[in-house]
Amino acid sequence: MPVAPHPAPTAITPAPGAVTLPRPGADANTDPRRLYRTTRAYATRADKALYIADKYASILRGSVLDVGCGDAPLRTLVADPTRYIGIDFSGAAADIVLDLDHAARTGAGLPIESTSVDTVVCTDVLEHLEHAHAIFDELCRVARERVIVSLPNPLLSLLLGLLAGSGGRTKYYGLPVDPPLDRHRWFFHFDDAVAFVSTRGARNGFTPEQIDAENRAAPSWRGLDGRELLALEAVRNGTMWAVLRRTEAA
Repeated sequence: MPVAPHPAPTAITPAPGAVTLPRPGADANTDPRRLYRTTRAYATRADKALYIADKYASILRGSVLDVGCGDAPLRTLVADPTRYIGIDFSGAAADIVLDLDHAARTGAGLPIESTSVDTVVCTDVLEHLEHAHAIFDELCRVARERVIVSLPNPLLSLLLGLLAGSGGRTKYYGLPVDPPLDRHRWFFHFDDAVAFVSTRGARNGFTPEQIDAENRAAPSWRGLDGRELLALEAVRNGTMWAVLRRTEAA
């Protein structure tokens, strides 16, 4: 499904190749040095759409492809809803119904022309896919300007679950008696997510414009020697949010 070309949306332009990474103790969403920031938090999909629309408003002005759109709450929040396209494996809200893993496995990819969408959004989706690498490459292929990706920190979720007394059980992992409708395929921490989007993005002609973390309260957890076991930012950071900007012609 082709998308008509359109001039790239106007946005703040940082120095080429600029990367903003989380700092210990910094609130990545309100730090004025962040190119993209918001005071919003989220707990539901609807809240997350408001978070995205507020934080990334300057780059949601042109055509937008929302991969894994769910009920497409972002549609009415972008600057031009008529230029929004949602992709999901089911649901009446999706403009394109597509099983992403099947599309990757068969080599079909996304039914969108290369470099035809100003901004591609894919939030909390890749971790559910067996073929996450191939779909990430597809996000980069169809994006003319930018790709917005978020990935959770499953390691932090597991540790918080242990401290809360869940016995090490997490929502998206384990071996349930019946096959779950929804599960994660990958287990990683924040630095793994940063390396994935940065390195694989570079292979596709993209560079990180901003990478930050959704702050989550990680409690202190000290070993018998008094050492803080959760001191690493890779463990303590919550969801990774990245904006990748095309720096090479497709």
